[in-house]
Amino acid sequence: MKKLVYLFAAGALLASCNRDLSGLEDPSLENRVSITSGSALSGELKTLGESFTLSGKAGQNLSYTYQNFAEAPTTLAYTEELPGGVVTGTSHLAQATSVTANGEMVFVTWHLEDSRYGGCISAYKLVNGSYQYTSRIDFDDTDWHEAEVNRNTATGNYEIFAVGQRSPSTSGYVLEGHRGAIVGKILYNYITDEFQPAHTYKELPLPGYGANSIITSAGKYYIVTGNGIGSVTWDARSGLYVTDYNLTNVSEAMTITDGIFIEADPFNSSPANVDYALLDRTASDKIQVRRNMNTSQTVSNGMSYVIDYISGSGIPSLERERGGMAFVPYSYAGNSVASTEYVLALGQEGLYSQNDGHVNNHVPYALAVTHDPSARVLYVAAGDQGMRVVAGHGYHGGALIDAFDLVGNFVPPTNALISGFNVKDVSVYFSNYIAMAVGGTDVSGSVARRGGVYFVRRN
Repeated sequence: MKKLVYLFAAGALLASCNRDLSGLEDPSLENRVSITSGSALSGELKTLGESFTLSGKAGQNLSYTYQNFAEAPTTLAYTEELPGGVVTGTSHLAQATSVTANGEMVFVTWHLEDSRYGGCISAYKLVNGSYQYTSRIDFDDTDWHEAEVNRNTATGNYEIFAVGQRSPSTSGYVLEGHRGAIVGKILYNYITDEFQPAHTYKELPLPGYGANSIITSAGKYYIVTGNGIGSVTWDARSGLYVTDYNLTNVSEAMTITDGIFIEADPFNSSPANVDYALLDRTASDKIQVRRNMNTSQTVSNGMSYVIDYISGSGIPSLERERGGMAFVPYSYAGNSVASTEYVLALGQEGLYSQNDGHVNNHVPYALAVTHDPSARVLYVAAGDQGMRVVAGHGYHGGALIDAFDLVGNFVPPTNALISGFNVKDVSVYFSNYIAMAVGGTDVSGSVARRGGVYFVRRN
């Protein structure tokens, strides 16, 4: 997912990443950003309506319905940096990277893999249990990796704060240590159901190659950047960077090795006081989890936290994939969550639990993991092995099933509109709605496939 490009250095470097860039305007916005809405998107969201049931070991049956399939953009513009210069074109191999829901809206971020820069954000509206594809905003030189969404009732807009990587050649940023990492603010008008015009978009460059993950707290945004190689790039250090709602500048920062993910603990957080953890790859076969962090702390190299050190021969596979993290309940007091732990998706290293360590649960390949609090199961995106459903702590399966036991596997719909069932990412929202990003490459990372998103409902 993360691109390393050493070509076309952009002039003299600024003295600090804290320079105020609020007045920076991009005259190329109308050229690099395009918006498609309404009937122009017809046909790119397919209706499915196929159900299936998983029969658990001890009798808890889980039933699901494939509602819709969102096609990847078929002609997504891209920019590619080659030794002979910059080339442009279009690609049909876009892949979904994240799904974020807020209110009645679901936003999907997309990118192009390998060396081509290009991505978009799609908006889907959930009305009476059915989806509508309302609008799409394309960027012809920017990959998008993840987003946070805020509904602003004072302006009538959803504010999407998205992180990704922009072509350094086209941006021309001279920020010290910048090699493409950015955070952007995109507006979606929920009255007219379309993205706001390109000139409303705002962007802030960050040190590092790619901005990979983002959380928010009290009007501030916490962003992790990485390089995808698991070692320090001294001229473009990866880090955790904090910026404000207006994307004015970086106000707090700490350096890390190769940032992969930042995750808030939803069971121990309020809007202004968020517990979170940071996943950092520190060598080819090693990662660190910095935990017991809270947004009340000032982010710096001297801040306090606990570090968990994890190693494994499958961790080098994260050079091709991002990996993932989720906080899940660890113990209950009645029906209330009493304590939590993190669970990691570590590529070919599989699943890792904060308290149980490496988990042997028939999920040898894990690209993403998320928790279903109602069913008390974990959904694991397992690449070409599809999606695995794993028991969480407190799963209603009786005495014969333990946490992390395999409950079952999703089956692809019989009328699937994409070849293969390569599940790259999974999200749960609105209690019983699930989104699965599919496509990408096969497990070897060598065969490109077109992507898409299955929208699923747990019945």
